[in-house]
Amino acid sequence: MPRAGGALDLVVTGGTVVAPTGRVVADVGVASGRIAAIAEPATLRGAEEVDARGLWVLPGAVDAHFHVRAPAHPHREDWTSATCAAAAGGITTLLEMPISSPAAYTGAVVRARRELGERQAVVDFGLFAAPGTLERRDITSSVEEGAVAFKVFLHAAPPERLDEFTGICVTDSRTLYEAFRLVGTTGLGITAHCEDQGVLDAVGAAYRGDVGPSAHPRLRPVEAEVVAVAQALAMSEATGTPVHVAHITSAAAVALVHSARRRGVRATMETCPHYLEFTAAAMEQHGPFAKVNPPLRGDNDRAALWHAVLDGSITLVASDHAPFTASEKAVGWTDIRPAPSGTPGVEMLLPYMMDRALRGTLTVEHAVALLSKRPARLYGLAPRKGALAPGADADFVLFDPSGTWTVDRARLRTKARECAALWDGFVFAGRIHATYVRGRAVYQDGAVTGAPGWGRFVRPGRTAAVPV
Repeated sequence: MPRAGGALDLVVTGGTVVAPTGRVVADVGVASGRIAAIAEPATLRGAEEVDARGLWVLPGAVDAHFHVRAPAHPHREDWTSATCAAAAGGITTLLEMPISSPAAYTGAVVRARRELGERQAVVDFGLFAAPGTLERRDITSSVEEGAVAFKVFLHAAPPERLDEFTGICVTDSRTLYEAFRLVGTTGLGITAHCEDQGVLDAVGAAYRGDVGPSAHPRLRPVEAEVVAVAQALAMSEATGTPVHVAHITSAAAVALVHSARRRGVRATMETCPHYLEFTAAAMEQHGPFAKVNPPLRGDNDRAALWHAVLDGSITLVASDHAPFTASEKAVGWTDIRPAPSGTPGVEMLLPYMMDRALRGTLTVEHAVALLSKRPARLYGLAPRKGALAPGADADFVLFDPSGTWTVDRARLRTKARECAALWDGFVFAGRIHATYVRGRAVYQDGAVTGAPGWGRFVRPGRTAAVPV
């Protein structure tokens, strides 16, 4: 809030402030890292003034699905490289999944990861934890250390990465039920990666075809997602614990969430830009660099996802930024199965959704809600995050709707830039001019200006009622 005498540290003048409810030309005043006022143009004065005429002022995006890879695999990504990429992509808060070595399944690990992030991060961040050990103290200590939610996979861990998935992979219904029940006692929710291990095992055992890149969608069919979504929804209904279905990919899975919500199940869902833009055909061109789990689907499923975005059924859009090295991915050109799954996407999340808005697929206001308001509310970060309003953190993006941006993967900030083949050469309408975190510019005109250690750890207040 304003300091003594009403002085403002920063005033962003004459920009078009975009909120989920509409747009207005206004000045934005910042004091002590928070928004102090939104006022008529040319009515505020500050120690620093930024001319935003012709630009949109967007709430900073909250990327609710993110993998940093530190501390175990900093060659893939570390907190500084990850958050520099986030800053360039207009992400002011990211929520990191618990996969690393050690996995974040205890309060002690959550605390150690928080401390590492606080030393290295350029933007703000929160942390997920893992509930699958079923040890009450593991779960309660993770909550005490500030976890925003808990994450489970309904398929088994990759055999070569078991230590990274301790407490995360839950493949039997008894353990899954207990995990939901225990998490429910904390007031937090579970985010679920939904692919059923039994279906994957059966399909893999029967498969006799080519094992090159095009096999990936056949080896992880829609049925595996549908079975796992149904099970996660059933556990949520039985225990009352909120469930969020991560990176949903298929019409059938979306329909299951619809049905459960009509019954009163506290269920939400997300998807990602790569599922909204690409289909399984991308495997033929990009091979293992298009390998994601669940896989890219067909045109009908992609159309169903867009329908669910437009009617509000999909709660949020997240990047599922999943960095690996190019050599780790490239083994999949001859046999797709051992290649790790995931694609770097944090720098394309906000640009993609704003591109779709500028091209008329959805409204700008809806895009802002999907990227900012809804993830902040779902994970208990509102009203400090996700909105441009007095009292909120001064997290915002100055966006030029008249510009363009062409992705050159060699110029991306992520260490996994060589793996960004899906987006290389993609031309986005609109361009990020600057990103501010708590009133400080962390990215401006193509350069990261934030310093490691500026990013702060964020704790949840309360989780939102569903829908958000």
